[in-house]
Parts: sequence; C-alpha cells; structure tokens
Amino acid sequence: MTEHAFDRLDDAIAALARPLTAVEIEPDCRDYLGRVLAEPIRSDRDHPAADVSAMDGYAVALPDRDRTSELDREEEVTVTAESIPGSPPPAFSATGVIRIFTGGIVPAGCDRVIQREHSIENAASTAHPLGTIRWRAAASGNPAGANIRRQGENLAAGAEALPAGVVIGAPQIAAMASFGVASTSVHRQVRVAIITTGDELSGDVTAPGQALPAWKIRNSNAPAIGGLLTSRRFVDAPTLLHADDDPERLQQTLTAAIDAHDIVLLTGGVSMGDHDYVPQVVDQIGAETVFHKLPLRPGKPILGAVHTDRATSKSTPIIGLPGNPVSATMGAVRFGLPLIDKLAGLSRWQYHPTHVVLDQVGPKTLPLVWLRAVRLTQSGQAELVIGKGSGDLVSLAASDGFIEMPPGANHPGPWPFFAW
Repeated sequence: MTEHAFDRLDDAIAALARPLTAVEIEPDCRDYLGRVLAEPIRSDRDHPAADVSAMDGYAVALPDRDRTSELDREEEVTVTAESIPGSPPPAFSATGVIRIFTGGIVPAGCDRVIQREHSIENAASTAHPLGTIRWRAAASGNPAGANIRRQGENLAAGAEALPAGVVIGAPQIAAMASFGVASTSVHRQVRVAIITTGDELSGDVTAPGQALPAWKIRNSNAPAIGGLLTSRRFVDAPTLLHADDDPERLQQTLTAAIDAHDIVLLTGGVSMGDHDYVPQVVDQIGAETVFHKLPLRPGKPILGAVHTDRATSKSTPIIGLPGNPVSATMGAVRFGLPLIDKLAGLSRWQYHPTHVVLDQVGPKTLPLVWLRAVRLTQSGQAELVIGKGSGDLVSLAASDGFIEMPPGANHPGPWPFFAW
C-alpha cells in the first residue's frame, strides 16, 4: 500500500462504504419521526380525491363554450347552493351558480370556477336566500377547467408518494398522514461504538469536572463525537468505551465493540508512535485496512478498515481517528457520519454540502487537503477561525463547522462547508 491510497477524501469514503449494507428493518413502527423509511409509501387514493376548487369563487357550467364571453352581462344570477370544504358537493342547477370555497368539491356538471373578485355580490333576500351576483367584465377570461384542481393531479391511487431511504421529517409525516399511514417499516437504529484510547485520558468520560493530575487530560473526544450523533434519531445512543495503551486490552475492547455494533469509531493510537497500537490490532483481528494515512490536515494518520464476519458476512467499518480533538471531531464529521448514514439505509448518504465564500484568506497554502474551522458571518459567507493546532478546543468551540480546501488553494472560494 502506498502512503496515500487515495488522493480524494470522497474516494476513500466510497471505498470504505462499498461493502456496507443497511441495517435490519423494524416493521410496524409508529414512532417513526427521524427514522429512515425502509419501504415506499403509496397513495391510498387519488390526491386530490375529487375535483376541487383552487380558490373562492363560483362554479359554473358552460359546456358548449370555450370561453365565458357572455358572462359580462348585467343581469343578476341566482346563487343556488354552496360547496364547502369537508362537505359533499351540492347538486348542480342550470338556473344559477354555486358559491364554492377553496378546497370545496366542484359539483358534477360544472366545468370552471370564476374568482369571487370577478363578481358583484348582492345581499340575500327572501326570494334569494344565498343572494345573487352580477359578473364583472374580467369574468369572461376564464376558460373551461379554470381554477379547478383535478382529481389525482398530484398523485394517483397506488402511486409512490415517498421512496424508501429517506429520513422521515415533518414534511414526510404530513404526506404520510394525508395518505392514512399510521405505522410503517423503518430501518432499526444504527449502533455506534466510540472507543477512546490512551493512558493520558481520564478513564471516566462522564465526569469532566473531576480534579486531574497534570499528566492526565480530560476526555473530550467521546462527548464531542457522541454529540454529533444526537440530531440523528436513526442512531441509537452511542456506547462510550475506553482502552488504555495496551494492545491486548485494545484488541478485547475492539472485538467486543464490533460484535455488538454496526460501526466503530476510535480516537488516538493511529500514528507511528511506540504506543500507537490501533493499526496492528486492526490487522490482528482480521480486518481489511482500506487506507491508513491520507493527504489531509488535520487528520493525516486516519485509518479506515472493514471487518467482515465469516459466519454472517456482516461488514463493520472501523475508523481510526487521531486523538487530537480538532482532528477527531472533523474526521468524525467528514468520514464517520456518511458511513453511519449509509448503514442507516439512507439512499442519499453521500455528502452534498453547501458552499461558503471566505471573507479573507491568508497567503499560506498546503500540499494537502486542508480542513479549516470557520465561523459563518452571513448567508454564504464565513471567516476563518485561526487555531493553535489540532488540540485547540477553544478555536473549535468558536467555529460553526469547517471548509475543505484542495492542495495548494488559498483563494476565497466558494468552498464546501460542513456544519457541526
């Protein structure tokens, strides 16, 4: 393997994702907000279910005329009935017009709806309980079919309303409710293990306020990467694990994590130091290393591997991230989240980032892909957050995300932007 198996990050991610398949299906799910749809949703009836009015007005019938040229006359026309949303349509009368409201069913026999503002309305009387109208000159401009939404024009009964592989959000729930869907099949939640490594880390990842000796540091990687997953309801609460710099302990922890999870994210121990055991342990458990080191800053030592269970053929991706917090957090977003999305069953799991233009760019360039923390200043624009290295949590906390610049670039962009 060459030092850089891939020059493009997307190519490295695609290679790691290639053997992965979506997790199992959970049928008859009723709490499906935020979950990934595992089967298409089909319309249970035409939508709209009948011809309905697109606006308030008057339903009329002029079957022998293409245009309403005679409606600019001054005589009064009787309003014979009303068609109200949520009620069956009234019978059509050839001696008058039907007042209709937006969403009301167009009565059989009526071939157009004329806007209410194209009429002059007269008050109700004993002889005309619903009143009468006279047409304005503008009424003559309504051809047959005007202002009518035809039955099934949005979707025919049995047609696909939602495809499998989408996250069920508010718009999807609205569509599902409209088609009478109370439960559906979704992919089960993805199980993620986060393993931090290193003797220098405090072993208790849940107590950041505890007093520590100077040779220890608090574990920020586990809560940071776990926090990236909270907005994804299709991901189960991550399992937070820790392994000291002991290859046997690391192998036990990694093997157990693979057995119980769909993806494993490690931080630390991926470089070339005497105590960086992740690459050798990944090899010892029989995983295939897809890449180790990419032309990337921060995060050059990143490792991507796939463990395939011989008995079940299940493929579990392993991502070894550098231990420095900036590298680990950016790497988790750029590499971990797309793979999680594919495992979750999303059909569009690859990143489609928005782009931003930098307010200012310095003269410095790198011969590597450069992930640079930025703060948004206005829509489509951002400023660089200059840090003091990949361990600078202060600059990380001041950012809204990061941009990705190719090797040798130093112009304002636009650059792809990855939000936290």
